[in-house]
Amino acid sequence: MLTMIRDKNRFTFPITPAEIQITSSNEVETFVVITGQEKTGKRLTSKLKRVSFSVIFPRAWKEIWETGKETVKYQSPEQAWKLMEQWKAKPVIINFESLFSQTMWFESFEATYKDGQANLHINFNLVEYNPVKIVTYSNTKQLLKPGVIITKSSKSRSNTTGKKTAKNKKKKSDKQKKAEKKAAADNAKGNFDYLAQKERILDKTSSVKGGK
Repeated sequence: MLTMIRDKNRFTFPITPAEIQITSSNEVETFVVITGQEKTGKRLTSKLKRVSFSVIFPRAWKEIWETGKETVKYQSPEQAWKLMEQWKAKPVIINFESLFSQTMWFESFEATYKDGQANLHINFNLVEYNPVKIVTYSNTKQLLKPGVIITKSSKSRSNTTGKKTAKNKKKKSDKQKKAEKKAAADNAKGNFDYLAQKERILDKTSSVKGGK
């Protein structure tokens, strides 16, 4: 028996399909080399599994397949069609006894009345349910509860602007000390010899005049 399950609801098809086709394939990367030979690449992508089958929803029906597990019982072709329309918006489980069981999406289904008895023939095409996993990040907690800034008070101190500290004092070099000592000695009272300086000036003047 072929059954379809969605959430907690279970529906058994009134007539088991004569054929159920299951397709599972890969997408292989291929290319043609300069010699004209076709080669395969290293990339291999698994494609989604697909299932297709045809069922008949009969006008006249006797409950010969009911097992007691169904929550939705077959009543008429129109009732079954309406159920498929309602279920196509969500994934369903296709279960074929112990041979096949897979969660799938409705990809398409087409209905046709045949046999002159208003029996409804439906061709189903379903694709494997394999949703994309989306990971999102949020800093909502940081926005709602900002971090707390903790400050510590410091002791006040006096204004030391313009004052020199011991660190700002530079040590004088020996050369600076000698220059200062010499300048002090030259500027000391009694060290200037006026007569000697006068004689040197006169000698300098005489040498200049004699040279002319």
